[in-house]
Amino acid sequence: MRMTKNRKIILEMIKESNKSLSAELLINKLSPKVMDPSTVYRSLDTLFNNNYLMKSTLNQTAYYHINKPDHKHYMQCLKCEKLIEVDCHLHKLEDLVHDNKDLTIISHNLTFFGYCKECGKKEKRLLSHKV
Repeated sequence: MRMTKNRKIILEMIKESNKSLSAELLINKLSPKVMDPSTVYRSLDTLFNNNYLMKSTLNQTAYYHINKPDHKHYMQCLKCEKLIEVDCHLHKLEDLVHDNKDLTIISHNLTFFGYCKECGKKEKRLLSHKV
């Protein structure tokens, strides 16, 4: 894969964000003069397929974040979409799957969805007022 100027721009935008970004969010942040929407989608696909990015899906929308060398999993807030890193402890499960199913695993992806502390407090307040 060749690292084009557009791919570098997208990678930098995602690196600088404290949350995952969808194609739509990236397109809204970019000027149409900088990059057209089809280029954003193609670049995201290429970066994902070449393991530069990880992807999680929330409400049928793909959100992308940087694929870090020290493999992590994530908890993603359903309200503010903030990502919280969690260490990976699935290597034993990978070994078990490999041993039982004769499958060579090349990667895995796991994202937990819920509310971060700040949003969880807000959600509880809103629910308590509805009763």
